[in-house]
Amino acid sequence: MKVLLVNPACLDQRVTDQDALVVPIGLYYLSAQLMAGGISAPILNLAGMSAPENGSADPVALFNETLKEQQPDIIGFSVTNPSRINAMACAAAARKRLPEVLIMFGGPAPTFMADHLFRACPALDLVVKGEGEISVSKLTAAVQTARANNDGSRLPENLDQVKGLIIRRPTGLTDTGDAPPVENLDTLVHPSRYFKYQHLAMSRGCPGKCTFCGSPKFWGSSRVRRHSPDWFFEEIRALAAAGVTHFYISDDTFTMDRQAVLEFCDRIIAAGLVITWNAISRVDYIDAGLLSAMRRAGCIQISFGVESGSKLIKKRLGKPIDNEKSIEAFRLARAYGILPRAYFIYGSPGETCATIDESIRLLTKLAPLSTVFYMLVVFPGTHLYTRAVQKGLVTDDVWNQAIEDIPWFQLDQNLDFNKVKAFGDRLRQAFFDGLPGFVSTLELVDEKVLYPFHADFLSRLALTFSHGEYAQDPRVKDPEKIAAGLFKKALAFGHDPRAYLGLAMIDQKQRRFPDAVTTLKAGLAQFPDHKDLNTCMGVCLMNLGEFSKALDHFVPFDKDPGLHHYINICRQQTNA
Repeated sequence: MKVLLVNPACLDQRVTDQDALVVPIGLYYLSAQLMAGGISAPILNLAGMSAPENGSADPVALFNETLKEQQPDIIGFSVTNPSRINAMACAAAARKRLPEVLIMFGGPAPTFMADHLFRACPALDLVVKGEGEISVSKLTAAVQTARANNDGSRLPENLDQVKGLIIRRPTGLTDTGDAPPVENLDTLVHPSRYFKYQHLAMSRGCPGKCTFCGSPKFWGSSRVRRHSPDWFFEEIRALAAAGVTHFYISDDTFTMDRQAVLEFCDRIIAAGLVITWNAISRVDYIDAGLLSAMRRAGCIQISFGVESGSKLIKKRLGKPIDNEKSIEAFRLARAYGILPRAYFIYGSPGETCATIDESIRLLTKLAPLSTVFYMLVVFPGTHLYTRAVQKGLVTDDVWNQAIEDIPWFQLDQNLDFNKVKAFGDRLRQAFFDGLPGFVSTLELVDEKVLYPFHADFLSRLALTFSHGEYAQDPRVKDPEKIAAGLFKKALAFGHDPRAYLGLAMIDQKQRRFPDAVTTLKAGLAQFPDHKDLNTCMGVCLMNLGEFSKALDHFVPFDKDPGLHHYINICRQQTNA
């Protein structure tokens, strides 16, 4: 038996939101669980295949090609509101090509609006509610048993015994009840046995009551279940051995269990794993000791959902956290060399120019080094959407439209697009106006064990101004000067190849070749075999007419075809 698992493409093309292009971790878990039981379960990532860098290919056409090749018995789609249109189009294509294939939807959208999807998608056979590993494993086993007993129907009767499903029968929809949650997540199969990936999670669930988030309802309660630190460490160690060096830990609140995070960090440090990772947390679940351990274990960024500076707005969003806690959390993250990223939401119920002013004042005090500003949108599974339905502001029929979500302002008579857009513009401008000051006032803790990490942090930050997202943004004033200052500050904490290279490249760009050579000599004294430092030195020496010396820096890396042009020029100039 073969099960094809599909991550459909979103309705709107993603240009900057790379997270929307990767396979959800849930599909990896599901596939691993099936494969460990002897079931073929490949994953098709239509979101990634239809990305701009891949030619923006037609995802339905790509899906059809895979169907022709794979000929699956069961197709499972991981569906969100933004990807539901593509999922339904692919389901229709599958029904046309393979009339007897069993088609199932799982994920947030089917869990929260199954009735609508059954009406909108005639090809859909069943929905898997919430957590899917056990339900889908039992579903697959039930289909195999039925076929072994010569029951060749697409939806055998024994599926009614599998909890966690909604099945389309000729007589109507059959809800088999809720499947019990996996109490011990460590009993699940390690997806790293079969796949390489960067996005992963240590826990499931969230005790928060954010009115704009569907996570607690999706996982079945506000209770958080966790992998053990050992299980999570082994997953990362296996992925690191396969060549993955950076990870995105997507727990709703990674640091909620302080002791578990400390144990995980201790294992990373003791194993000497050279990795980096980003995490998501809340400002009221961090402290200095925890941040120190996380930084030494490779954490380079923490995202915090600040949402607003207004007490009124935060209360309506279900996140009434005191502003002073947010300010202290951002100070601590910066102090320990972890880049703090702030999430802000605008266009919320009750939003006014005055509440945006409060958010701007808080933003200035937070001094974040990265920000994400979201216009508030609502979708099924969230408290805000449920209340809107109860008040008659919207019905599930709205999803018959080709839309990804519903901006709140469309449901609020006190808001409109132009007003909300102006709110977002003001917030973004306030961030970019304050960014140079946020950088210049960085204060790192004076702990010698952290000096190498401070140098790494500062040089990474500098790179965003010299070559990264801030380098070409016109809202950032004099990014090269900011970068140079950060590179120099990094070197004050220790030898860092990125800092030496960054400083030299700034001088090289300004044609200050002697200055660049001086910096590169200092860097090469510490890192003599560093290819990029040698390459930069070679280019600088070529510009100074010292081709023979330049050749000495290129030749050790002559297997790199990118250097052949420089090597040939140097040999021509020196008759070598």
